[in-house]
Amino acid sequence: MFPAFRRTLLVALGVAIVAAAVYGVGERQRRSVDRSFQQSEGVHGMLTAMLDQETGLRGYLQTGDDTFLEPYASGKTLFGTELRRVRRNGTELDAAAHAYIDRLERLGGVWTDEADQAIYKAHLTGKTKTPLAEALRRKAIMDEFRGANANLTRSVEAARRAELRSDQRLSVALVVALAFVFGLGGWFFIGRPAEIERRLRRQEHTRRDLQSEFARTMQAMDGERDAHLIVKRHLERALPDETRVVVLQRNNSADRLEATTPIRHQPLAEAVRDATPATCLAVRLGAQHRETVGGDALLECELCGKAPTDLTTCTPLVVSGEVIGSVLVEHEEPLGRSGERLIDDTVSQAAPVLANMRNLAIAESRASTDALTGLANRRSVQDTVRRMVAHAARAASPMAVLAIDIDHFKRINDRYGHDKGDDVLAAVGQTLSGGVRASDFVGRQGGEEFVALLPDTDLSGALVVAENLRAAIANMEPLGISEGVTASFGVAIMPEDGNDPATLLRMADRALYAAKAGGRNRVETAASEAAQGVFTGDDAAPSDA
Repeated sequence: MFPAFRRTLLVALGVAIVAAAVYGVGERQRRSVDRSFQQSEGVHGMLTAMLDQETGLRGYLQTGDDTFLEPYASGKTLFGTELRRVRRNGTELDAAAHAYIDRLERLGGVWTDEADQAIYKAHLTGKTKTPLAEALRRKAIMDEFRGANANLTRSVEAARRAELRSDQRLSVALVVALAFVFGLGGWFFIGRPAEIERRLRRQEHTRRDLQSEFARTMQAMDGERDAHLIVKRHLERALPDETRVVVLQRNNSADRLEATTPIRHQPLAEAVRDATPATCLAVRLGAQHRETVGGDALLECELCGKAPTDLTTCTPLVVSGEVIGSVLVEHEEPLGRSGERLIDDTVSQAAPVLANMRNLAIAESRASTDALTGLANRRSVQDTVRRMVAHAARAASPMAVLAIDIDHFKRINDRYGHDKGDDVLAAVGQTLSGGVRASDFVGRQGGEEFVALLPDTDLSGALVVAENLRAAIANMEPLGISEGVTASFGVAIMPEDGNDPATLLRMADRALYAAKAGGRNRVETAASEAAQGVFTGDDAAPSDA
């Protein structure tokens, strides 16, 4: 009995020591990861707060609308909150990182003081236009802030890697020590647990390698669609066979929930086609939702119930408390703790990257959009003309270019004021965009001039579209302008009138000038006698008085 008792005691002691060691290391790693996450989120939150302030200030100074001061004020509050979070969780950071934190606090304060002075001057004088020198000074401060923020981010990441390496060394040391102490206990009592531990560690290393590769790949993505596909491929590769993943994106402006990755199962595809954010329980509740076919769930998800597998796990993509989408995993067998952790880690890594991509896409869209009409601006028009002309040349298909100008627009501004002129521009832009196909393009060239591009459209088709648009503008709802609003159209066709963007735009302008010279409120083509005889050379048409 004594040897058996001794073996039992050895096993019990070994289990107790191993349990204590594993718990201690796990708790240390959890605290390290949590602290690192709080640091990273705080640093990112400081940058987001400054960008909110900058956006609000720019909007207010450009429009004079006090509504833009709301994000500015909330950004000031958020900056202080995130700064305190970084300091509270930054006790383990080195002196250089603390210097960056102090620098960010100083730069944020200096920029805010400059912004407050600009707002005060605007309120005091009623003029929101900022002197160029002040704007450049604020921009320089913001650029310096971004640089310091990037340096702090790298310092936090370096500290995180060092702490992880320390934890790994501690784990290895503990395993070696325990193996040495209990090695004499024999294979039956020590060997099997050690083998299990080694297998778990190999799985963990494999998981980390996969996650590291995933993180690097995500950073190299240029757009949300490609990033969503990487999320899908990563999870389907790392999880058991027959696992399928669908990434859903929340479109707040349209109150829609859209699938951004392919869906093979038709019932699920049809359910997603009409889905709203409330349809997905993970998005609605902001928490992971698991569902079993035939289960006795208190609340069932409309999407999970359409999946072809017996089990589903749907995890929300959450960034700063906002749900931007979800990742739906369809699986036949339980994923286990490792699979669930893989999903959690993947979603946690992907959400901030996807949010940044979305914010960047929004910023790029704003940079290429005319704020008054909502159409593409001049720069976007030039880029689109080049792209669509190149595509038409490769496909050997015709393309029509419509140059459009509002008649007597200067007279409208002089008689009714620029506010009314802006209303006319916005109404004409809406009429033009609503009168063409989804594949067509409409942009504002500048002033009262617009451009429409009609791919796969010959001269006869272009004339029909131009005449319909001309009539639609002439028949617009009353805008308080007694003489009404009309527009003149010039039509050029590729390849008959030109094969390059500059020539097509020039020929469309010539036809437009001919329409002006012919009495306005009409359509002329570049090939017409009127357009050919209006002028020679490349002179641009004068502005419409």
